[in-house]
Amino acid sequence: MSRLAKVDSFFKNVNLTSDDEVFVGVDVHKKTYHVALFLNDMPAIDFGMVAEPKQLHKKLQPMARSIRNIAYETGPTGYGLARHLIKNKLPATVVATSRIPRPVGAEDKTDRLDSRKLAEYSAKGLLRPITIPSPKQEADRQLYRMRHRQALQFAKVKVQIKSFLLMHGIQEPDGLASWTIAGIGELRGMRLLDTLRLSLDELLSDYDYFKNRIKVLNKILSDNLDKGVLGHRMDLLKTHPGVGAVVSCQFATELFHYRDFSSTRQLYKYLGLSPRVSQSGERSSNGSINKIANGRLRNNLVQAAWSWVRTDIEAKKCFYRICDNCGGLKQKAIIAMARKMSGHLWAMLINDQPYDKNKAKCRHHKER
Repeated sequence: MSRLAKVDSFFKNVNLTSDDEVFVGVDVHKKTYHVALFLNDMPAIDFGMVAEPKQLHKKLQPMARSIRNIAYETGPTGYGLARHLIKNKLPATVVATSRIPRPVGAEDKTDRLDSRKLAEYSAKGLLRPITIPSPKQEADRQLYRMRHRQALQFAKVKVQIKSFLLMHGIQEPDGLASWTIAGIGELRGMRLLDTLRLSLDELLSDYDYFKNRIKVLNKILSDNLDKGVLGHRMDLLKTHPGVGAVVSCQFATELFHYRDFSSTRQLYKYLGLSPRVSQSGERSSNGSINKIANGRLRNNLVQAAWSWVRTDIEAKKCFYRICDNCGGLKQKAIIAMARKMSGHLWAMLINDQPYDKNKAKCRHHKER
């Protein structure tokens, strides 16, 4: 009997009740799904099929009352499959790839094995699902991420210009430290060999392009996101010292599910701002932060924390107090300030209140 015939026979003859428990793991790709079923704590069957949510729903519908969960990993295919299954009253979850248990040693990796593991881990309660954004929430977040991508390219061009000057022994203009108009003007007026001049002009052309793109995208963000419920949240966040349009937009769109966090401890861990804890016997210590989380938001929160320290005298005192307590390590201290800021921003959203300096007094305490 062919494998396809076995699959058809299984679905034709299976007779499940509501007491049975079925967990489904799906390895999702652009053109194919590989599906594995875990029935009553035992592997049941696995099969491949074309990547079509409607067909998968049709396949699983006869056993809908027994299905406890359908799980698949985050990836380039997005949340369309999960939304379709949930809309048709099938329980579906998406799990972060970084949070799926992995074996210590090297093992074989195939679509079939991946789907089986997802089904088994789901049955054993080892998977932690992420919050699935609505199409509107995902679209808002994607618009900001497009702006972020252009900002990364802009920063890369700045590095390339400085590397160019260093490589060819060209003195940096004074204004280049903060990329002032005067500093850029000096670069444009420098007398260089013709070929070097052409190369520098090309870099400056890239600089102008990405600077303009960011300006345009900032206007697009303002026109499309700074209104309604999202706009209200952004206005609240911008009342915090150091937080401007960019960080408020990013925090509001990336943490659309801010009410899912029950404590700041969960928030810090989600943002990758929580220090790793190493405990064995009577020994316990905090290590560096866990960076597997949202790097885009974490980096911008750190930059906003620097701005907070520069503009708020109480924050500056707190920063230097933390700095003294951790051996003068400014980078470690600013991470602590970014952690405090993220806690403030989360509380402001939860309470639907602007920043209150008196309620958010900066007291340093060791995270435990």
